[in-house]
Amino acid sequence: MTPCPMADARLFNCCTDYAEPDWSRFASLELAGCCDLIIPADPEATMVAAGQSAAVAEFFCVYGRSAEGEAEAITDIDDPRDALAVAAELGLRSRLPVSLSLTLASHGAQPS
Repeated sequence: MTPCPMADARLFNCCTDYAEPDWSRFASLELAGCCDLIIPADPEATMVAAGQSAAVAEFFCVYGRSAEGEAEAITDIDDPRDALAVAAELGLRSRLPVSLSLTLASHGAQPS
């Protein structure tokens, strides 16, 4: 496959220099809805709250999950349909299983 800088910028926009990560560090990939949170003590800084329902998510993130459960952001995507396509592409490239966060379908309620 010929590398495409635009594709890498889209697929790896949370990675240094838009470089593809070392997939061996991850056991799986996860797509989650996210919102930015403003920190009152520093209004110019933000934190990301992952695990949001699709109804309230401001953007979507594909995370690499380690065997220990730690998450590392790989890319952020604004559109939910694009997020699904990007997650699928990353699953194909990495050969890792891809899961959707249970909270995406929860419409604000906790999944049972």
